[in-house]
Amino acid sequence: MRKDNNKKGLWTVFAVLAGAALLCILYVSLTKDAQTPSKKKDEAQAPQQSQTVKEDTQDATEGIIQKKIITPPDIDYKNLQKDENLKSLMESRKQRLGIKQSLDMIVESQEQFKVGENKVIMGDILKKAFVKKGDVYQEKIAPSGEVVPQKTKEYGIYVVQPGDNIWNIHFNILKEYYEHRGISLSAKADEPVNQGMSSGVGKILKFSEKMVIIYNLADKKLASNIDLIEPLSKIVVYNMDEVFSLLQEVNYENIDRLQFDGTSIWIPARKQ
Repeated sequence: MRKDNNKKGLWTVFAVLAGAALLCILYVSLTKDAQTPSKKKDEAQAPQQSQTVKEDTQDATEGIIQKKIITPPDIDYKNLQKDENLKSLMESRKQRLGIKQSLDMIVESQEQFKVGENKVIMGDILKKAFVKKGDVYQEKIAPSGEVVPQKTKEYGIYVVQPGDNIWNIHFNILKEYYEHRGISLSAKADEPVNQGMSSGVGKILKFSEKMVIIYNLADKKLASNIDLIEPLSKIVVYNMDEVFSLLQEVNYENIDRLQFDGTSIWIPARKQ
């Protein structure tokens, strides 16, 4: 009787152990099944990510345009003909304005350039020009404290050479402007007419003297006397927006009717 009880006890222990083992097997199986879809999903996504990278690589060879960050070349006067990238940049800017030889460089308002050993920051010239005119050079400041870039403007730069004078510099620009529009100016178009009166071209040139900035490279100051231009030490700066807005308003057929009073230039209305 005691032996039977012992056997029953052993079977009970065995049954408990077997049940525990079965529960462990079921738990492991359920856990594995729960993780399998996620793993399969991850494995399914892995090739897809690899394919995306591959497709991006293929896109470049299939003619799809991708944005590239191109660093513009340094604007250095002595490299205008040596540096092909700089030469191409200046030629494209000049071509857009209808200018070829009358200006050396077209520089944007936020850019800087070099002439000899002198580094020139375009923004510094503009600030000094505003102060000279009695205007306030205003800059927008972002909440972060950074200066907000203003609308980009283009400025024509001419490096003064031996034998130059301000009148001829202006006249060469004017001739190129009109040539680009199919109008040829004679070499004497700027000379006085009718009893010493200034021609229309002459009046535009006189007015142009008030539109330009003469900048001394050596002392980094605006020049006050435009008649004293020292070769290779000064530059003439043109606000291309102002120059061309003026010329676009002047119909060449009426150019000799222009009036200039030393400050303003205009074409009087015809009498009825």
